[in-house]
Amino acid sequence: MTRETTLQALWRLNRGFPLVIGVLLVINILAYALMSLLVTPKVSALERRFIEEQAQVRSLRQLHSSAASPQELFRHNRDDLEKFREFIPHKGQFTALIQELFSLAQGAGLTINQVNYDPRPIPGERLLQYGLNFAVTGDYGQIKRFVFSLEQSSRLIAIEQISLSGAAVDGQNRVSLNLRLSTYFKTEAS
Repeated sequence: MTRETTLQALWRLNRGFPLVIGVLLVINILAYALMSLLVTPKVSALERRFIEEQAQVRSLRQLHSSAASPQELFRHNRDDLEKFREFIPHKGQFTALIQELFSLAQGAGLTINQVNYDPRPIPGERLLQYGLNFAVTGDYGQIKRFVFSLEQSSRLIAIEQISLSGAAVDGQNRVSLNLRLSTYFKTEAS
């Protein structure tokens, strides 16, 4: 039998069979097109994200694999926090801080006329955060020495904002420095 006669014989025996195969073939082509256009890009994006997150997990495990147990880490961090709290002075030392600021300014050849401060309690910590604002004027070298001496101070002082402005006064170049600092003190209850 030739190929044509085989197909004609199949058609005569069961006319529904070739129609079912044709319909299944069209459904298969449509499913492949749908998968290629919609599903495959989403799956690829999810695979990339999964691989990236897996790499992050591996790197975190490597960082923490050499670390101690959670209990040891807790004890270590608690000890560090206690050491830090020992370093924070009592609020009665505030005047010593102001004296140190004036002394540092004088050492740099500058004068502080006024220091504005704003104490704010930190809830639950038994600490006061003092915001300090003041200005000094001098030449650039004096300003630079003063800021350096502030940074080298043994006190816990954070320079939160610094602004400079320059002007010529009596033929001399003068720089005005406005500073906002913050520091911490223990309260009475500490």
